[in-house]
Formats: sequence, C-alpha cells, structure tokens
Amino acid sequence: MTFLLLTSCSQSQKTAESNTNKTHREVLGFYTEQEGKYPGSQPTVNTQFSNLSIIAPFWYKLDDQHPGSLIDSVTAEHKQKVIQNAHKKHLKVYLVVHNLLYETVKKGKQVASNVLDHDLNRQMFIQNVQKEINQFKYDGINIDMENLYLSDRDPFSLMIKELSDALHREGKVVTVSVPANTGDSRANPWSPWFDYGKLGQYSDGLMIMTYDEHNPRTKPGSSASVDWTEATIRYALKQGVPSTKILLGIAGYGWDWDTATNKATYSSYSQVMAQKSKYKAKVKWDSTSQTPHFSYQDENHHRHQVWFENSSSLRVKLTLVEKYNLRGIGIWRLGLEDPKYWTVIPEKIKVKK
Repeated sequence: MTFLLLTSCSQSQKTAESNTNKTHREVLGFYTEQEGKYPGSQPTVNTQFSNLSIIAPFWYKLDDQHPGSLIDSVTAEHKQKVIQNAHKKHLKVYLVVHNLLYETVKKGKQVASNVLDHDLNRQMFIQNVQKEINQFKYDGINIDMENLYLSDRDPFSLMIKELSDALHREGKVVTVSVPANTGDSRANPWSPWFDYGKLGQYSDGLMIMTYDEHNPRTKPGSSASVDWTEATIRYALKQGVPSTKILLGIAGYGWDWDTATNKATYSSYSQVMAQKSKYKAKVKWDSTSQTPHFSYQDENHHRHQVWFENSSSLRVKLTLVEKYNLRGIGIWRLGLEDPKYWTVIPEKIKVKK
C-alpha cells in the first residue's frame, strides 16, 4: 500500500537538530547532458547544489583507436563552464572515464583490456588523465570500467593502485564504480571481475552500483530491494572495504516492462508518473522490497509492470547509509530522479560540503 510522508514544522526542526550531531556524508551526482527525451543534469545542479557534494560528468570514454587516450563528448569550453559553475557553488567535480557506448559490449571489454594489460598503455592512460585533470581543475576521478574480462581483474586493481599513487601526490581523489555483489546467486554476473578488497584498499571510495537488481535481462521487479542492497553493503564490508569508503548507488530511474514482448524501457521518474497518470494506474508499495510499483494495460492490450525508485524508497536506503556509517551515496543520474529526493536527503543525512 502506498503512503505519504508528511513532515510538520516541528519535525523539520527535530530533523535539523538531529542532523547537527550526524557525520557528514557525501552526495555524489552523476552528471550528463540531455539524452534525447531524458533531461540533462545542469538544472538539478542549479537548484540542488546545497544538497550535493560532488558532480561527476559522464564525458570521457577510452579511445578505441589509441589505447591509453581518451575520447571526450563535449567541448573544452563546455567543460570549463560546467566545472567553474560547480566550483562557484562549492561542489567538487570528478572526471568520469568509462568503457561504454561503443557498437557492442564486447568491444568495450576489449578496449579496456588493451589499456589494462600493457604497462606502457596504463602509464599513458594515467598521464592523459593527469593532464586533463590539471587542465580543467577537476578535484578527482571516477573510473567506471564495466564488464571486464575475468583475466583483467588483477590488472584493473593494479591500474587503480598506480592511478591512486599518481593522483594522490597531486591531492586528487580516486573513486571506482563497481557492480553490486552480494556474494551469492543474486550477485551481478559482472561482479567477480572486481576485487573489492584491493580496490577498497587502493582507492578513496568504492561507488557500488546498487541498482538494476531487476533489469531488462530479468523478470520484472525492484531496481534495488532493501535486503539486496543491505546484502551488498555487508559483502563489501566482509571483503575488507572500510565503511567510510563506500558510496551507495542510488537509482533515479525505473523500468517499464511490457510483459507481452518481454522488453523493458528505461524511464525517468517524470516519465513513470506520466504513464501512471495516462493509464490511471495506482502506485502500490511493496513491503518486501520497500519500493514502489504499478501495472497498467496499454492501447495494444499489453500488460505493463513498472518498478521505480521514489523518495520513500530513498528514505529506506539512507537509513542503511546511517546504519553502516557509509561515506555517502552516488545518484545515477541527476535529472531523472523524483524531485522529492531533495527533501529527503537533507532530512536523513548531513550533506558534506
């Protein structure tokens, strides 16, 4: 059953008072440009900067032609504008490098391998990253290399160590995005490729992508159930990752499954709400996963199941952040989320600035 979370003035005062004694938590927001029907992240940064610690622009991928080089998706002028704007708002900015958005997933896997498996290419990569960070005055980096070859598990850890050694000398922060791993059958199939223990040792922060528990490759269900999310945190801690290095991944989106075609559509919160209104669907609260969902029938008489995250499911996850004394959260991505996230975040945690 769905419920509303109402906060009175006196409750708000109590929240503010209780937050004064809390540990500061980082709120990292991944930042993208507008992607077709999905809005860009800048409007959220402009209005919610006081509830953010860091933005991480998704602008760079590994160069598939020149191992160790980077391909950027925006102009130098645009980078400067966004970074300077963020710094004026007292936000840190992390450069994100990924191995995604090639013609195939397999190609991204090989592009990463071409860097990781060769000493010279790794050193070239680190030098190019340093140059970019210094030129545009980034405060740190987030490495988001996904779906690696299993044979690249150790070379990836080594590269993070070498990168951290180099960037720490310059006072920069190194974070790594890793797939969620529960250590059991619910683990992401890409998880074993990442050595949580070593990555937690070498980097300043592990951004654990605790979303897509259910996704287009699975049956319909929650993006991140509370038990699965907690199991992921416990697994990381068991691997020796300090709680103060864990950023818990928070989804700002949902999936709309067409159960007739078995296809799922990636949907922003506003798109999810538009479908709910269009088909007069009723949002239900799943007490097991602690997430919202609804179903409807479209014009072609196809049944749909929609599972998404909202401010109520965020509240549950922020309780885990406090329970396990985590470094903070990482939101994928700014501009897709329930606008009420920005009411819940400062209520539940003390945002580090």
